Amino acid sequence: MVALVERVERGLLALSVLSGFATLLIIIVVCTDVAGRFLFNSPLHGGVEFSELLMVVLVFFGLAAAQQQRQNYSIELVTRHLPDWTQKLLELLGYATCLVIVVLLAWPSSKQAMMSFERGEAGFGIVPFPLWPARILLAIGLWLLAVQFVCDIYRLLSGRPRLTAQTAAEKALK
Repeated sequence: MVALVERVERGLLALSVLSGFATLLIIIVVCTDVAGRFLFNSPLHGGVEFSELLMVVLVFFGLAAAQQQRQNYSIELVTRHLPDWTQKLLELLGYATCLVIVVLLAWPSSKQAMMSFERGEAGFGIVPFPLWPARILLAIGLWLLAVQFVCDIYRLLSGRPRLTAQTAAEKALK
């Protein structure tokens, strides 16, 4: 089971590369749009809409990797002084709560994405840019985050925490 969890987590981490690549594409699209407006008085039609789609990829495909690498904000002011078993229980409750919240967000997002796809929903503008790809990518990103929370819960319950660069550095200092 650990091998499966590790393969899933490697896949989720690989998607963060896609998230980073989306950042590069956003920069290229925006710079092209600005240069076209300024130099040739001709903007990149659909550039803003394409940047919005890439922003969805940037944010929602990076969520699972950020959770996996523990790059989210956490406040340990009180919990780090509690006994080890209490810390693990609170961490488990936190993961379970986050999993429920993410699933409660992912489920209606998936339904809305499917309805958007079936209708062929598109935005208003010079270029009728389709909205359904962004909705589908958002739902996929939320489901991937839910998968990461399941992996985190499994790792916590099995006693096999994932070593991140931060936790490895902390162990080296001890």
